[in-house]
Amino acid sequence: MYDEYLKTFICVAECGSFTKAAELLYLSPNAVKKRIGSLEESTGISLFERTLKGEKLTSAGKSFYGDAKNMVQTYNNAVERAKRIQESDGVFLKIGIMDTFADEFMTAKWFQPSDKTKRRKTSMVFFGSSRDSLGTMLRSLGNDIDLAVDICDEKLAKKFGVKSIKISEAKICCAVPLNHRLSGKEEIAPADLCGEKVAILKSGRNELWDNVIRDIKNDFFGIELFEIDKYSIKTFNRCENENRIVFMTEHGGKSYPFCKTVPLSKIYTIPFGIYIPEDSSEKAVSFIEEIKKSAPKD
Repeated sequence: MYDEYLKTFICVAECGSFTKAAELLYLSPNAVKKRIGSLEESTGISLFERTLKGEKLTSAGKSFYGDAKNMVQTYNNAVERAKRIQESDGVFLKIGIMDTFADEFMTAKWFQPSDKTKRRKTSMVFFGSSRDSLGTMLRSLGNDIDLAVDICDEKLAKKFGVKSIKISEAKICCAVPLNHRLSGKEEIAPADLCGEKVAILKSGRNELWDNVIRDIKNDFFGIELFEIDKYSIKTFNRCENENRIVFMTEHGGKSYPFCKTVPLSKIYTIPFGIYIPEDSSEKAVSFIEEIKKSAPKD
């Protein structure tokens, strides 16, 4: 692994703050300062000017920053090339997935159909949560990834010249904090949420998801939806601390211990599936066939 001190330096340079860099790196500010101090000592270069507004790169630091970025990129490229060589035995599958609905793929047990599928080597490649990230993932099919997992949208597949294969459907439910007044409900009706502020994944990335949001807005009167970038521990922590409910797939709410997944009285579903290139490899096709055998039934 490339030098963690170099990674820390780049992060501080881009944040302009030891404290902000520490938050991103999950380190203490003192640990970040020590790493930068050690790097300056070992290189003999004064990298930052300490100011009241934060850390500012020196002229030498600016030069070192550009080269450091190149060194890290060179390292990453070298690792990727070596991995491709190692994976050339034809049994390694790279699977693209969006940050937003990772829970659906991870918890739907798509990976447990047979011993044959379990023995396959797989690697998850995470993309972001925006429309641009989705486009990047689908354009990567056949090159950087063998298949991609997301909301199954035939129109979108046609736009990018790939195939879509529906595997299952997920119901939209409520992730309800355990101390919320509705946590004891067997199901939640529109009237139950009147006056509530409810989180939901942002619109604008996928037309099918936008349709779900539109239907919920039409049916659940008297609620205020606030959009979030993705489902994450940070999002759940915020909603649990503020005693807020989250609209999400039936599988996702189970990933946070302080929330209970409660069904809605009205059923909304979203299809999930796999995207593959038109000329998909035999290993990808056979892998999908094994997954389909044990996928959750609609």
